[in-house]
Amino acid sequence: MDFPQIIIFLFPFIFASSAFSFCPITTCTNNTITRIRFPFHLENQKTENCSYPGFNLHCTKTGRTAITLPHSGEFLVRSINYESQNILINDPNQCLPRRLLQGFDPSGSPFQSDFYVNYTFLSCPRDFTDARYAVIECLSNSTRSVIASSHTDFSVRVSNKACKMIKTLEVPASMSEDGGFTTSLGDGVWLSWHVPDCKDCEVKGGVCGFQKNGNKQIGCFYNLPNSGDEKQAEKNKGLKVFRIIAFSIAFPAILCAFGIGLFLCIMDRRDRNRSARINSTLQQITATDQPLDTTMGLDQATIDSYTKVVLGESRRVPGLNDGSCPICLSDFSAKETLRCIPDCKHCFHADCIDEWLKMNGTCPLCRTSPAHPAQVQIVC
Repeated sequence: MDFPQIIIFLFPFIFASSAFSFCPITTCTNNTITRIRFPFHLENQKTENCSYPGFNLHCTKTGRTAITLPHSGEFLVRSINYESQNILINDPNQCLPRRLLQGFDPSGSPFQSDFYVNYTFLSCPRDFTDARYAVIECLSNSTRSVIASSHTDFSVRVSNKACKMIKTLEVPASMSEDGGFTTSLGDGVWLSWHVPDCKDCEVKGGVCGFQKNGNKQIGCFYNLPNSGDEKQAEKNKGLKVFRIIAFSIAFPAILCAFGIGLFLCIMDRRDRNRSARINSTLQQITATDQPLDTTMGLDQATIDSYTKVVLGESRRVPGLNDGSCPICLSDFSAKETLRCIPDCKHCFHADCIDEWLKMNGTCPLCRTSPAHPAQVQIVC
C-alpha cells in the first residue's frame, strides 16, 4: 500500500465525526443471528434516524427474527453479513422448495440475488432411488417422490424412470470462496443489498449511520458504543476531545510526511513504468521468435462441458474480465448467455467463445488449455 493510501485509510480513526446519531442494537428473544443494527431495524423499535426504508424486521411469536418480502411473504432470517451485505433467509415451515415453486420474487424490497442456478424439479415413483438426487420430503407423498437437480441433462437421465417434470426455475445462489456458485434448497436463499453501500466502512471496522444534519446522508463512524447507552456516550466525549488536540498537534507532521511519501511514490511509479516499458519491448522482441499456435480446436461435447452463465439485471460478471466480451468487444447485457473458461475464469459471449474453441483449444486471452468440469448453467 502506498503512503498516501495509508494516510487516507487512517484518517477516519484520527478524527472521528461527532455528527453520528447513536442507534440501539437489538435482538429478538430467540436470537440465532447477528445483532440487528443499521440499516436493519425492528418494526416496534423504529426511529427516524436509525431506520433505512425497506429494512424492516420483526420478531415472530416464538422469538425468531423474520422479514416480510412484498411479493413473497414471510421468511425467517438466519444470518446477516454486514461486510458483504448479504442476508440468508429460509421458509418458516422448513419447505423452501415449495415457496420457490410458488414463485419467489424479491422485487419491491431492497434485496436481490446476484446469481441464479437453474433447477429442474421432477416427480418420480416412490420406489425410484438414486444416490445422486436427494428426495424433497416436504413435497413428496406415499406414492410419489419429488427430486431436483441443477444438472442440465438431469431430466434426460431420469426420463426412462417414469418421472414427470414439474418445473424448471431459477434458484438464487451465492458465490463460494473458490469462485464457484453454491446453492442448497434446504439451507435457505442468499440475497444481497447495494443501497446503502456500507461495505468499505464495515471492512475498516466502522459503523454506518445517518448524520445529524437532517439531510439523510450516510456516514461512517468509528470507536462508537455498541448500544444507545448515554453513559457510554459521555465517556467517549473525553476521547473525542483528546483526538481533536492530538490532531491539531500532529497535523503539520502529517502534512510533511504526506509530502515526502507522495514524492517517494512518484519516483517509485516512474521507475516501475520505465521497467514495464523495457519488459514490454523485450517481450515484443522475443515474441517474433516463437512458433505460431497450432493448437487444434475442441469437440462440441468438451465445449458444452464448460460453465454457462446467464447475466441477471446486475450484469455482474463472475470471471476476471470486465463488462465486455474480449472477442466481439461488445458490452455484456442482462439475460445474455456467457461461457466461462475453467482455471483462468475468463468469460465471453457463449456464441463467440464456442466458435473460437472449435478452431483453438486455448483461452483467447491467456492461451491456457482449460480443464473440463461438469456443466452447470448459471444465471447471474
